[in-house]
Amino acid sequence: MPSAALRALQRQRANLIESRSRFIQWMQKALDQMNVRVHRAVTDLTGHTGMAIVRAIVAGERDPFRLAALRDKTCKNSVEAIAEHLTGNWREEHIFNLSISLKLFDEMERAIAEYDERLLREVEALQPEHRRTEPVPAHPNFGKERVIRKRGDQALRQALWRFAGVDLTTIDGLSSSSAQVILTEVGSDMNAFPTEKHFVSWLRLCPRTAVSGGKPLKKRRNGMGASRVASALRMAAVSVRRSKTALGAAYRRVARHTGADVAVMATARKLAQYVYRLLRHGRPYVDIGELQYEARYRQRRLAALTESAKELGFTLVSRPAAG
Repeated sequence: MPSAALRALQRQRANLIESRSRFIQWMQKALDQMNVRVHRAVTDLTGHTGMAIVRAIVAGERDPFRLAALRDKTCKNSVEAIAEHLTGNWREEHIFNLSISLKLFDEMERAIAEYDERLLREVEALQPEHRRTEPVPAHPNFGKERVIRKRGDQALRQALWRFAGVDLTTIDGLSSSSAQVILTEVGSDMNAFPTEKHFVSWLRLCPRTAVSGGKPLKKRRNGMGASRVASALRMAAVSVRRSKTALGAAYRRVARHTGADVAVMATARKLAQYVYRLLRHGRPYVDIGELQYEARYRQRRLAALTESAKELGFTLVSRPAAG
């Protein structure tokens, strides 16, 4: 099991991230009150382009085209398209609110960076001796490894592999940060959970039917550790909803029939099962892809329809496609 110090640091880091989100909202509110629609110009206010524009506004720049020229070279929107949203009323009280919110955001960023460094040292201290110098296997998904490197999480991914002996980021949707949350709260030893059903139940990712004598019982909450891991898995589930993976196809199939909320829970449950199999049995995650998943689902559905027809005394006959 992970150390108490590691859990304490990880949970406080989560609190700082939550506070940072509040400061981002304050910056957004100040911009909206000045009719400066940065959120229309860029998808992420805290990205390279968004923060460059915010810092320039606080520094005194007001010309929309000069602000738009600060766009990152990878930004899809042109300077002209961004400039259309950057003409505001520039009221001083809102500029002051924006500057203070930016200072608080920067302070929180520095604090989170310090926690990241400390957590990395704690994880390295818990690594078994025989894995501390062992080379980390290459990530099977080159595109995902490129994203990990771009975010600066490669050192964390390698440290977590040496800590647990497996790489949770090989599972679609799981980043280095979400893998850190899981290993911090659960650890690499899954002996406390005899089966994956016990693990999923602990995470509260399965329907709970608390009934005694035909009467429903009061539903009691599990520990906070379970909710933190479940939250990370639900966020991972949302991140795969448009992907060309089997998990993405499963999410979309459930969402079509029962809605997005149920799809998030169902996909998070699948992710929990993959995490358990990887940590408990070392069973690697293999993505069969969207097309193969849909083909398998069609085969299962066809087999069920054939069996139902047989029970009713009918024979299912395929019909040639029109045209």
